[in-house]
Amino acid sequence: MTSRSFDDRLDRIQWTPGVVPSQEVIDSVLGGRALSKARSVGATLLGAILGILIGFGLIGMTLEGSPWGPGTGVIGAIGGLLSLIGLVVSVVLAVFVALRSKRHPWLMQFASMNLLMIVVLLLS
Repeated sequence: MTSRSFDDRLDRIQWTPGVVPSQEVIDSVLGGRALSKARSVGATLLGAILGILIGFGLIGMTLEGSPWGPGTGVIGAIGGLLSLIGLVVSVVLAVFVALRSKRHPWLMQFASMNLLMIVVLLLS
């Protein structure tokens, strides 16, 4: 029963053994893959590294004894401010990229990995 059904399907699509696809079919398949929008490991790695740095900065703002923690003066204020700016920029970038992910897939990789690392470090 199965082989008969398979043969019927082949008859319906008018397939003959040994026939190669036409050039139009090949071009349509290859044209559907945009090589210029290929995903990159570099964007993911850079997002992870910056997310880890921002996450450690945010954690260090609350820990006593850290170089930029409570009671460290101007250096602590600068380190904490940089960490907070990094968090705000990461969230704004993630919202922007969520709206434009089709045009910039590498930026989506960067922003999502960046926010993931920040959240993972803040929850740990």
